[in-house]
Amino acid sequence: MTNMQAEVQRIADASTARALRQNVAFLTLFMEPRSPSEIAASAGMAANLAHHHARKLEGLGLLVEVRREGGRVFYQLAARKFRVPWTVLPPIDPEGGEALTLRQITENFYRAYERSFLTLGSEGEEAVFGFSDTPGEAQALPKPTSRPLESHPSHLEALTLRLTPERYRTLVRDLSRLLEDAATGGLKDQGQVCTIAVLASCGALDGEGKFVGRTSHTISSFLGAD
Repeated sequence: MTNMQAEVQRIADASTARALRQNVAFLTLFMEPRSPSEIAASAGMAANLAHHHARKLEGLGLLVEVRREGGRVFYQLAARKFRVPWTVLPPIDPEGGEALTLRQITENFYRAYERSFLTLGSEGEEAVFGFSDTPGEAQALPKPTSRPLESHPSHLEALTLRLTPERYRTLVRDLSRLLEDAATGGLKDQGQVCTIAVLASCGALDGEGKFVGRTSHTISSFLGAD
């Protein structure tokens, strides 16, 4: 972290918060001082467009100019962590709140799932739906037997069951902790970019809430066998 970069920055206006939400991938490329020309290819845009984008985000205070060398401008994230109060950008804002994140997760997963399905190219895999009406028991789902055909196959898994408020919070926090461990101990500059999401909510998948005393476990996965 340079002396120009803050550890935490609080966002106070909606336009900046929306820009932050909509440009996470681009901003990630400026964890260290970088010229827009350097990151243009990684960002999937022309160099002049990358420069324009960087200047715009600098104007909003999300990037800071660090130095200039040989006509090149180097930018860096203004902070390692940004905090956005929900009074500034409500979660239900379709253009920048958590509603946008959910839409992006859905769109990204759909593309990945379609890619996995087309890569598979056979009828050997199945989606599995398991049900149980015995309290404390879950239907054991069959284990995959074939090896995956791609390096990072898509995986969808949903579990609907009855939980006490305490058990619900504990389970969700345990799942979140796994992501936190991955974030702090993940490999740098290695492997393939991928997204893992944890979603939890009250109610059944169909919205009817009729699974009283019952459990349903759905897996549609291309992970394959280990």
